[in-house]
Amino acid sequence: MNESNRLKFLKSYLKIFGVQKIELTNQTIDSISGIAIYVENAPEERQEFIWHKSEVEIPSPELSILIEKIVAKKWHNGDKISKDIENLEFEEFDSSTKEKILNELFDVQIKMVDDKEETDSYFVHY
Repeated sequence: MNESNRLKFLKSYLKIFGVQKIELTNQTIDSISGIAIYVENAPEERQEFIWHKSEVEIPSPELSILIEKIVAKKWHNGDKISKDIENLEFEEFDSSTKEKILNELFDVQIKMVDDKEETDSYFVHY
């Protein structure tokens, strides 16, 4: 079975938060849910989540490029992105595209689920 674009994006995005693996639990037309696994064999190092987005509502592919670079260069501390990112040049895209992508990044919110209730969110900020 082919991996959905939502799942591909989630795998990229959740790396910012130290997630090593995603265990998919459900996909509907309007949402995708699963378990974010921080440490493979540690049940307490897991967080259920749900993202209320359809397959066509996912962010642009360029955002995944930016996220991979943020993670590789360690331009973040948990959910906080280095303010210096605004001044960095990217060979992958121009400055107006970078601004659009940063706005996309700050708009992403993935709800955490605890005891079947949506609680906190995964989101990125300065």
